[in-house]
Amino acid sequence: MTTEKLLSTLIKIDKFHNSPTMVSGIAQLAIDKGYNQLSDKQKGILKPFLSEQCSGSINPGGYHNGCKTTLTESTLLDAYESTDDSDNLQCETCREEDSFYDYQREKLDQE
Repeated sequence: MTTEKLLSTLIKIDKFHNSPTMVSGIAQLAIDKGYNQLSDKQKGILKPFLSEQCSGSINPGGYHNGCKTTLTESTLLDAYESTDDSDNLQCETCREEDSFYDYQREKLDQE
């Protein structure tokens, strides 16, 4: 079910726009019939879209934390749902780091 929700999100954000039309068609088939109903070849076509590298977090000093987390399944779906920038996906830890930095900036601005 998570894979189908993820594929639905990918269609909504037009993630397949640079891919052959058949890719979005296979994604829609997976949503309609279930990902597990796809052939191995069809699953192989969708596989590159089912994981992403975390973009990491950059602290106020400009240091990138070097996060190497691979987002898959529910973590990837969470990352898409937690951002307006689908090219800047973060794991939960990096999102928390960014929130902490934002909190610190707001606190300093108030002083």
